[in-house]
Amino acid sequence: MKKYFQAPWGFKDLIITGASITVLFVIAGYILYLFGVYDKIEASKYKFLYTAVLFLVQWIIAILPLIVLTKIKYGFKFELFGFKKVGIWRVLKLVASAYLIYIGISFIVSIITIFSDTKIPGYQMQESILPFFGSGWIALVSAGIVIVFIAPFLEEIFFRGFLLRTFVDKIGIFFGSIVSAGIFATIHFQWQSIIPIFILGLIINMLVIKSKSIIPAIAFHILNNGIVFAIEILIEKQIISIEKII
Repeated sequence: MKKYFQAPWGFKDLIITGASITVLFVIAGYILYLFGVYDKIEASKYKFLYTAVLFLVQWIIAILPLIVLTKIKYGFKFELFGFKKVGIWRVLKLVASAYLIYIGISFIVSIITIFSDTKIPGYQMQESILPFFGSGWIALVSAGIVIVFIAPFLEEIFFRGFLLRTFVDKIGIFFGSIVSAGIFATIHFQWQSIIPIFILGLIINMLVIKSKSIIPAIAFHILNNGIVFAIEILIEKQIISIEKII
């Protein structure tokens, strides 16, 4: 796998890190439940703030073990997670071509479902997370910052910088990409949309493997989340209807 930028860690590190993240999530979930945080969020006028903090806590829990692992065993460097410099024009070219592939696949599936008059299980629209932030322009701005910028950055460090590189190094590009994309789709817990999320994961994996950097992946992820976020706002404001884009 020397043609792919290799990860310094192996499966043992992955298992230890995964177990640590799971334990931390269980502890955090229990604490939040014990203090009735979720009920307080629903009743609070600062719902957007609580939700944004919860999202950040969620990703701190996921990323912190990676930082600890690399700091102790390998010396923490952003390069370890695939932050390799890529020219801006190459990034734009890679992102544009990858998104055209994603749109093409979505178009073909849409044509099939329209002419066959069927809905493919697991290939529906994702559930909007805007309601979790509440209403008002401050809520929209908070949601936009989290969804469009913070989430893509942190997710790419975890899923591509850590998971993808580990699996590809050990089981090859083909199976490594499939396994990591499967985990990416599963962890989103959007079962009605698991197929398009899985395809999205494969496409982002392709970007990283081709460029040997997660920078194009972050750019693609920001673009995709930005488009999805804009569509969700248009639906929320009843400017367009769900029926028009299904």
